[in-house]
Amino acid sequence: MDLKSLTVESDLFEHREVKPHFINPCCFGEDFAVWLRQQVVDLTAAGFELSQPIQEDYGWGFWATHGEDPFWIALSFCGDGPTEEPAEWVVSIGYDPGLNVVKRLFHKHDRQALARLRDRVWQVLGTTPGIRVISDEA
Repeated sequence: MDLKSLTVESDLFEHREVKPHFINPCCFGEDFAVWLRQQVVDLTAAGFELSQPIQEDYGWGFWATHGEDPFWIALSFCGDGPTEEPAEWVVSIGYDPGLNVVKRLFHKHDRQALARLRDRVWQVLGTTPGIRVISDEA
């Protein structure tokens, strides 16, 4: 899997109140995923289709599909539960063909589409006041 990640710190998104619909007490990031999806919606003009945010056991994410290539954007809260300090988040982007073994083994995803998606997300996160980039593992 071609995975890129960025660690950020921000107090802009909910990380103090555990919601009743959370899978576990650390599933923060719903508002972060909604916000980030809205910030990159301009990618639809370049052929990307964006799903609605989905809850996972580690946080939230959404799909950005380009042609036949599904890319997963994951937002993971780093912590054991609510915190009063600014939250630390890992934002990951990667090609994810799911359980399709043939696609996983033989399909070459569009690396330019992945780079365009990653660059747009990184640009949004790196220029938004209230979000501080801690590390870039791209």
